[in-house]
Amino acid sequence: MSKTVVLTGVGRDRVGIVAELTQVLFELGGNLLDSSMTLLRGEFALILMVELSERTSLDDLEAGLLQLENQLGMKIHVRELAQDELNEPVADRNSFIVSVYGADKPGIVAAVTRALAHNALNITDVQTKSTGHADKIFLMILEVSSSTATMSVSDVERNLKSIGDQLSVDISVQALDVVEL
Repeated sequence: MSKTVVLTGVGRDRVGIVAELTQVLFELGGNLLDSSMTLLRGEFALILMVELSERTSLDDLEAGLLQLENQLGMKIHVRELAQDELNEPVADRNSFIVSVYGADKPGIVAAVTRALAHNALNITDVQTKSTGHADKIFLMILEVSSSTATMSVSDVERNLKSIGDQLSVDISVQALDVVEL
């Protein structure tokens, strides 16, 4: 029976990381299901969901990855998913993009995400950037979803307005039409 694993990894960026990692997975009979990979100030980070063939054991995978870790200078963690984790139903959700922009200061991410959680908005993706200039500008883009079918853009904006005012940052919200692939 096939297994599904999640790989998480981080290491210094260099050309060829994705090519070499996916080649090893292919050679081990792995099929890449979902992935998220990004570069953060010279560090390359990845999360991959991989289905392993019946012929590949976790020991085989870890041995292949250990060799690759040494070659790439990365640390990669493997976690096998339980059957119930694979069959989690995806609820119909209202999805939104929340943009935060303003002068960089400690606590922006904590305050905004706390307000989102308080309003039962689940964060499904986050990207942050801060300029390296003397007057640092901070930008955060969040994809959030609500299981409440009646949640609207104006509801989310209203819930975040006081946080934006307290932090002196601009917060905008737009609806996101999610397309199932």
